[in-house]
Amino acid sequence: MTFATNGTHPMRRTRSSKDSMRPVLAFFSQLPDRHHLTHCAWVAVAVSLWFLLVYGSCDWITSQHSYRFDLATSWEKAIPFFPAASAIYLSIYVLFLFIPFMLTTIQEVNRLGAALAVLIGMSSIGFLLIPGFPIPHPNVEGGWSGLFHVADVMNLSHNYLPSLHVGLAVATVSAISRNASFVTGACFWTWAVLVALSTLALHQHYLVDVLAGWFLAICCVRFFFNRRQETRVPSRGSSPMPPT
Repeated sequence: MTFATNGTHPMRRTRSSKDSMRPVLAFFSQLPDRHHLTHCAWVAVAVSLWFLLVYGSCDWITSQHSYRFDLATSWEKAIPFFPAASAIYLSIYVLFLFIPFMLTTIQEVNRLGAALAVLIGMSSIGFLLIPGFPIPHPNVEGGWSGLFHVADVMNLSHNYLPSLHVGLAVATVSAISRNASFVTGACFWTWAVLVALSTLALHQHYLVDVLAGWFLAICCVRFFFNRRQETRVPSRGSSPMPPT
């Protein structure tokens, strides 16, 4: 509600089509600049190298011995194999592309990078101390065979508890959804749930792996993203508002 120029008669403001477009226009008006994208790329490279080192090393160490735990429940073994879930499983890499758009400051990107690095490091403890038996799955032929084999190769053979795939998805969604609207945040969380379910549908992880990965991700974001609140320095060239 606004007032007329004489300040006496209130006038109700009607919602126009421009108002309904404001959330969309606001999103595109805040596209990351080159500096922000470059910084996000360097953080992504650093986290990826750390992931390759930890994940690959743990898989190799576990392959050198036969010490294994049976992590499956009785009903879990009856979960049908659904190769089409490979598309959802691999969509986590599309999810990562939203980070530069949803985290608007260098500090936020750094804090998420730190949370992911800690998540990867802590997951290695479970990989080494609680190695699980490989989960059998049928041979895949047909249209989904290519995507499934990509997902299967990237998952390696021995790293089960916790599911780092689920952990990375949940940690990313937990961070980026804080700057999103309710609807957008709900979409991101639905995406994370589908990624988690895809690991079961593809027989890549046990249920306990999924739950442990989800819980560990929430803890890492809670302590290494939320608590590391520093002075927010805009990374997109915006100037601070003058004091009033």
